Amino acid sequence: MIQAADIGIGISGQEGMQAVMSSDFAIARFSHLKKLLLVHGHWCYSRLARMVVYYFYKNVCYVNLLFWYQFFCGFSGSTMIDYWQMIFFNLFFTSLPPIVFGILDKDVSAETLLALPELYKSGQNSECYNLPTFWVSMADAFYQSLICFFIPYLTYRGSDIDVFTFGTPINTISLTTILLHQAMEMKTWTVLHGLVLLGSFLMYFVVSLIYNATCVTCNSPTNPYWLMERQLSDPMFYLTCLLTPVVALLPRYFLLSLQGTYGKSLISKAQKIDKLPIDKRNLEIQNWRSKQRPTPASASAAAPATGTVHTQPPCCPVPPEAQQDFGASTSKSSSPPRQKQVEDWVLQGPRCSREHSKDDTCSRDTLAKLSSGECLLDPNRTVAPTAYSRGQKDASRHSSKGSHRRSQSSLTI
Repeated sequence: MIQAADIGIGISGQEGMQAVMSSDFAIARFSHLKKLLLVHGHWCYSRLARMVVYYFYKNVCYVNLLFWYQFFCGFSGSTMIDYWQMIFFNLFFTSLPPIVFGILDKDVSAETLLALPELYKSGQNSECYNLPTFWVSMADAFYQSLICFFIPYLTYRGSDIDVFTFGTPINTISLTTILLHQAMEMKTWTVLHGLVLLGSFLMYFVVSLIYNATCVTCNSPTNPYWLMERQLSDPMFYLTCLLTPVVALLPRYFLLSLQGTYGKSLISKAQKIDKLPIDKRNLEIQNWRSKQRPTPASASAAAPATGTVHTQPPCCPVPPEAQQDFGASTSKSSSPPRQKQVEDWVLQGPRCSREHSKDDTCSRDTLAKLSSGECLLDPNRTVAPTAYSRGQKDASRHSSKGSHRRSQSSLTI
């Protein structure tokens, strides 16, 4: 059964470890299942979903740089970036940040996830990985590749630089943009996150400096020798590498800002709660839970609007009307529908709920008081609290004279 399930969970105990060895996750007690599902289950889905989207994004963004260059080289298949630089890009420069992102990132804290179990629905509804999220990331990758290619192209247009001197700033800008994009997507920052991002960025310059200083005839006929060293002495290189990532990441920054400010999803609201102090966070969680509980008013509003009313309307004062004799209509031998409706309607109200749960009929004395003008019946009105409180006591005394018991009164209008 564990092997047939999508995710098998085994509980270690005295029965043995066979179930644990066959499962995907092992827990010591059954009570640990709550944290496993609500916390680690949500984290695993969020990490893997966003990591997969990021892998698609960074590869599309980098490969499109070569695509835009084909319009200027007659679609010959040549590249403006050194081959070893392209190999090292996915092998060393951008490999560790997504892995750390997919292992250690936490979009919502464990305390908030345990306090708000409905956040688990984000994984069931595929809110992190769906078609809109995927295509937005692909559109962002196309836009960033355009910016990373054409801003350096317009900067060095008309100059006499060679192809690798033109491709080195583009490679540096694209790497910086992709790493900064990864930093913007991270919800949790630790020392390891910072070291991995900074280490990947510095590794690019270290490897490039060593490679360009030692490789004299690595890629003939164009020689990349001492290329990075010459670029680092050019002020235009620094200016281009600083301004281009800012322009490329502006749409992503605005999108994340709008989602964080005006986001209506449960995850966005939970992330706002996480940023509050502990006392305010607990208060917001209590308010959240109170709003999720159904209220009597909402339950009555959700009831179908039919001719039978199963709720007790509030009492309100009514003007006096002509006296009517209800004594003749309360005999046990005859119980016409109108009499039953009157008796049920009289016993409605918040102040008579306890006596009405025992018996839902009125005695002859109560009806006599009603006929004397103390509390008159009107199909469009309810009973006044002061007038009904005097007749309530008599009704409770003669509750034994009532008809059969019912748990809830009804009035057909």
